[in-house]
Amino acid sequence: MSGIMIAGVSSGSGKTTFTMGLMNVLKKRGYNVRAYKAGPDYIDPMFHRHVLKDRSYNLPLWILNDMTVKFLYHDSIKKGDIPVIEGVMGYYDGHSSNSDFGSSSHLADLLDASVIIMMDASHMALTAAALLKGLVDFKTPTKIKGVIFNNISSYKHYTLLKAAVESHTTIECYGYLEHNSAFEIKSRHLGLLQAEEILDLDQKIDDIGTSIETTVNIQKIIDDCVKATNQLDDFSPEVYDLERLNKIQNQIEGQNGLKLGIAMDEAFTFYYDHNIELLLNLGIELVPFSPINDKLLPDGCDALYIGGGYPEVFADRLESNESFRSDIKKRMLSGLPVYAECGGLMYLADHIVSLSGKKNAMVGFFDAEVQMTSRLQHFGHVEAVLNTDGSDVTYRGHEFHKSVFVPKSQINTKISVAKNEQFWDCGYNIGNTIATYVHNHFYSNLEFLEFLVGFWSQNKL
Repeated sequence: MSGIMIAGVSSGSGKTTFTMGLMNVLKKRGYNVRAYKAGPDYIDPMFHRHVLKDRSYNLPLWILNDMTVKFLYHDSIKKGDIPVIEGVMGYYDGHSSNSDFGSSSHLADLLDASVIIMMDASHMALTAAALLKGLVDFKTPTKIKGVIFNNISSYKHYTLLKAAVESHTTIECYGYLEHNSAFEIKSRHLGLLQAEEILDLDQKIDDIGTSIETTVNIQKIIDDCVKATNQLDDFSPEVYDLERLNKIQNQIEGQNGLKLGIAMDEAFTFYYDHNIELLLNLGIELVPFSPINDKLLPDGCDALYIGGGYPEVFADRLESNESFRSDIKKRMLSGLPVYAECGGLMYLADHIVSLSGKKNAMVGFFDAEVQMTSRLQHFGHVEAVLNTDGSDVTYRGHEFHKSVFVPKSQINTKISVAKNEQFWDCGYNIGNTIATYVHNHFYSNLEFLEFLVGFWSQNKL
């Protein structure tokens, strides 16, 4: 089946709010909803997972090529009834001002998804029709089926908007969401609060769902937007690279398996579900641990994977867990292989220094400070180069951080980035530990995963 994409006129249009509500309504109606997010963002899929109690998959164009995205989507939609895809930024916003490459529009065309535009129409009437007509006509043929208006003051306001849109465009008005401050999700310096940090989230989701049931024609959305498609039939299975994956699996089996500790708590939540699934499918045993709550590392871990997250937000709690910080450092110094991304890199430094100058002690494996700043240091897609002792592995990833890693002594550079004629180090190596600011989707280049599994397996204690 083709999916329903919830796209926006711009960021902040209400995509996440409506997507949560729609998923909740469809789930309560008995549908098996499959969740997806355009782009590399980690936060929005957390809300999808919270609603559905199931996985939500990122589909990051550019990081992954079109055929890989198509394959991964095709592989997972078979397990559900209705795919729901949350878009990214404005509908046509991609990697340049010259094309929609990498945008929600690009993804909708690729997956033959029907698009519903979320539009904040709080202070407009006829202008809404003009903006929507521009979106529909900007690229033809269009996947845009209709619109849902957000922050509407009254049913009368909606009828004015509906009349304007139906007079000047060919798309449907499926309904509206009234302005309601109770629906708002608070933000912090790198985006929305994480789902598990919002204590009344279940109530918010139910309230949004109740509102949607009242003011949005859900059945018409299903009738208009959920349809059979053969557009996915032209994907190329070779993107799965079975030969390389079999090689990796044989390597794991040859080492008598791999027990991989994975950091998972409020401070470390940034993992792609495709990455987690792939590790499990390769036969790797994943053992969750919490740097905030556990006193010691779990017994028997062969290696560690510390993903990204918000260690700076939970720095006091991470610092106060001295026994865990001491245990993980001792294990790392004895040779336990570790791969860490972004928040994981920050956690392995000596300290995190806040904007006010407060220092919180972290693991202290790297002789470095992480200094928080008031602006993004690196933001966006990057092509990273991993040096593997003489040969390089190039892969695509994403950087998004307001901190600076400041070594106090010489640390070996393991990963570097070249972008827009700028070059910088973004990954470091001491002993059997590799840590980087770059978030990696393993399907960007399975050669990286092959290296990583070999690094974990061959160095396990």
